[in-house]
Amino acid sequence: MNLEEVKGAFDGVKTEVKEAFESAKAENNAAIDAVKADITVIKDEIEKLEAKNNRFTMNQNQTKSFNQLLAEGIEKNADSIAKVGRAEAKNAGFTMDTKAVTMTEAAAVTGSIPREYANQVYALPSRKVHLRSLLPVGQMTQGIFTYPYESADSGTIGNQTEGSTKSQVDMFVTMQDAPAQYIAGFLKISRQMLDDIPGMTSFLQARLLERYLIQEDAQLLNGNGTSPNLKGLTVAASAATGTATVDVEQLVQAIAQVEASNYSATGILINPIDWAAIVNTKNTASAYSLPASTVVTTDGALSIAGIPVYRSTAIDADKFLVGDWSQGAQIMQNQGINIQFSEFDGTNFQQNLITVRVEARIAFPIYYGGAFVYGDFGNIA
Repeated sequence: MNLEEVKGAFDGVKTEVKEAFESAKAENNAAIDAVKADITVIKDEIEKLEAKNNRFTMNQNQTKSFNQLLAEGIEKNADSIAKVGRAEAKNAGFTMDTKAVTMTEAAAVTGSIPREYANQVYALPSRKVHLRSLLPVGQMTQGIFTYPYESADSGTIGNQTEGSTKSQVDMFVTMQDAPAQYIAGFLKISRQMLDDIPGMTSFLQARLLERYLIQEDAQLLNGNGTSPNLKGLTVAASAATGTATVDVEQLVQAIAQVEASNYSATGILINPIDWAAIVNTKNTASAYSLPASTVVTTDGALSIAGIPVYRSTAIDADKFLVGDWSQGAQIMQNQGINIQFSEFDGTNFQQNLITVRVEARIAFPIYYGGAFVYGDFGNIA
């Protein structure tokens, strides 16, 4: 084979290799395009599934801690959806009375759809101080919390004359029951609001808890003790016996009354209206004239004789409650604050609504009624 024949054979082989390479490249590009198309299809299916999960996140009742369960129930309840679809989970409902106003988009949001929403829900203001923040909180496992307390004593310890009988003292211990009671409520909200309004999860977390705490405050302060009510502090407290007419002086006398019974006053609860009246105290020359024992910091915090003053709308204007908040009473939780939700409540399934229920079961033992003094400033007729 001469040089020309070798060159011709080489060119032939080169052409065959090039053609094979181009063919393989085309097939590889086609395979890559096919994979890209498959990825696009899968991505679309994932997006559809996520959208579906977001639309149907609350098909089964669950109970966890308040914030955790509400967030998970609204955003991440895909497993429950699957169980309902396989008929492995039962429908759940509630027997409470429905509130007069249902929180649906039609009732709460005006205008046409689609629309652009703000990135948060502008909620009503919340109470600044709740009683739960002033009291110790414990746990109980039964429906009644029973505690022994010393109801009376007699006799005194005395010096002994040699050969005589020693002095006898008696202490009478009584068992007292504090039954656990439910504090609960619910609202209805549309799925469309959950899907369309940013910040709805955090809004529900804050507002449902706030609405619960307002009712809890009412029971801890003013409950009459007749089931299903708790017995509140203003019912169990001693009445103020001071004769002063100036607000600060009345509070000082109430502190003395608590401590004259050998308790330690740790806090004073008043309404913001009365806090303002105290801070604005003036003398006959119209000069501000709080007693030296009263301290107001630059942020408005008030203390009297070293006892902090808490201002809260939980207590009525013109009233005050002074007491030993750390020892005198305690919140005992049979069930902590929790959330339950379901679309299977009444006509929810037909109307695309979700029922969200918040509740807790608590007892409120007041160990020492005398550790609290409840009074009236006398500024309102």
